[in-house]
Amino acid sequence: MTKRWEIAKSASKDFIKKFPEFSPLVLQLLYNRGLTTQTQIDEFFNPDYESDLHDPFLFSDMEEAVVRILKAAKNKEKVAVYGDYDADGVTATVLLVELLKKLGISGQVYIPDRRKEGYGLNKKSIEWLSLKKVSLIVTCDCGVSNYKEVEYAKAKGIDTVICDHHHIAHKLPKAYAVICAKKKEDKYPYKELTGVGVAFKLAQAIQSKPEAGLESGFEKWFLDLVCLGTIADIAPLLGENRTLVKYGLSILEKTQRLGLVALIKMAGINSEKLNTHSVGYLLVPKLNAAGRMNHANNAYKLIVAGTEAEAKKYARQLEKANRERQKIQGKIFEEVKDRVKDVKEKGIIFEADASWPAGIVGIVASKLVEEYSRPILLMEKDKEESTGSARSISGFNIIEAITQCSDILLEYGGHSMAAGFTLENKNLEEFKKRLEDLAKKKLKDEDLIPSVRIDVEITPKEINWELYEQIEKFAPFGGGNEEPVFSLKEMKIVDVLGVGFQQKHLKLKLADTENRVWQAIGFNFGEWKDKLKIGDLVDIAFELEEHEWNGKRELELKLVDLKLG
Repeated sequence: MTKRWEIAKSASKDFIKKFPEFSPLVLQLLYNRGLTTQTQIDEFFNPDYESDLHDPFLFSDMEEAVVRILKAAKNKEKVAVYGDYDADGVTATVLLVELLKKLGISGQVYIPDRRKEGYGLNKKSIEWLSLKKVSLIVTCDCGVSNYKEVEYAKAKGIDTVICDHHHIAHKLPKAYAVICAKKKEDKYPYKELTGVGVAFKLAQAIQSKPEAGLESGFEKWFLDLVCLGTIADIAPLLGENRTLVKYGLSILEKTQRLGLVALIKMAGINSEKLNTHSVGYLLVPKLNAAGRMNHANNAYKLIVAGTEAEAKKYARQLEKANRERQKIQGKIFEEVKDRVKDVKEKGIIFEADASWPAGIVGIVASKLVEEYSRPILLMEKDKEESTGSARSISGFNIIEAITQCSDILLEYGGHSMAAGFTLENKNLEEFKKRLEDLAKKKLKDEDLIPSVRIDVEITPKEINWELYEQIEKFAPFGGGNEEPVFSLKEMKIVDVLGVGFQQKHLKLKLADTENRVWQAIGFNFGEWKDKLKIGDLVDIAFELEEHEWNGKRELELKLVDLKLG
């Protein structure tokens, strides 16, 4: 589909005048990210661990959670850490288990099987933990949607401390403590922490108590986990998350965790050049593959591996699982595209199949959102029930829409842009009809046209190493702070080449009006090779990157979109 280019609104003249120490281009990038005050800009460019992190006790229930956990340590109670099967949940689980060990508690670990148990607490797991004489469950990256399960645990004599960051779709569970910034009237000022981020705040809070007996600053060594989980959950990398990830990348570079060292080596990453891109695209998919293909316990075991042999073993397992995941993902993607013919007539895309694993449909849905710019719901259809994932666009809050169908759902939960759900097959058509009706009411025609966000229109003269260095100051990149996208108009093609396996990628040489030549690379742009010819004029949307080959550095334009002039 032809994409519309959305060029960011120009920063006001007053804003530009207010900060003369920055170039107009840098100020435009700041403005685009909503960073318009001195405090916001200072925090963005100079994240400070000591001053930028909020007091963990601003969370309502944090004091209660800390008191209950320290009581468990004092009384030698059996405590279970109950996590989630994605990378955010697994890193949070490792963090809390290590925290409990510091307190002298040998924590029982429970990560549910994605396929057999689904998301969050369930009665069978609570029964199993009860048999293990557990008296306290600490959840991470789950729990706020488990009202009935928390009541069941209470009936079994088990207290629950919930650490979560998800949208509260149901009534709040009556747990011993619920630490979640999404709670109504919760005073914690930053609402975008991930599951591992919330777990980290609990560690900070416990460390601050003298009776915990923990050394000052010990929690900083958890930042490699926080970095991984935050990037994995595609959380906004602004505010507190930016500080946590920036410091976390430094810890990850020198991590002592043998499993992560093995995973970094297997991914072929130079540990000294770790960034959000290499973490998000090379490490995180392997960690997530465990829960998608087999069981997330394998990712957990990798991170806590005690020997190099064990670390290499689990790293190989995750690598294999990830390759299998990629094959299945590609197959499902093509099958859905074959089914969806008249996409312009559809407000949403809603498909189910018995051969589509529930652990993989979410990634496929994300890819299809990029392709079609509309809400996507894909399901694994079993004999009686279907379990699926939904991904959405900015104009359609998917968890709000799904919540309006709660009377026909068995389970559901998630965020405005992503959600999971389970329902009986007899309700599939009704579910689809309701969502289509909601989409018709909420979505405008322009919402359904794929768009490319462009930060600034520039001229070829502005492309230089100084611009590149200015962009680098915006790292780490991620949600809410994506790599800047620029546009250039009427660049002449002087060379066209298909590269990579089956010429899947596109390499161009582009000349400006003064015959300066620029190298451009378009990953997965191979279909353009036969549409372009030397001499054509094109408009391009691109990210500016450094390309190094045989010790030679040059600037390269990484294509985001392309239009024939």
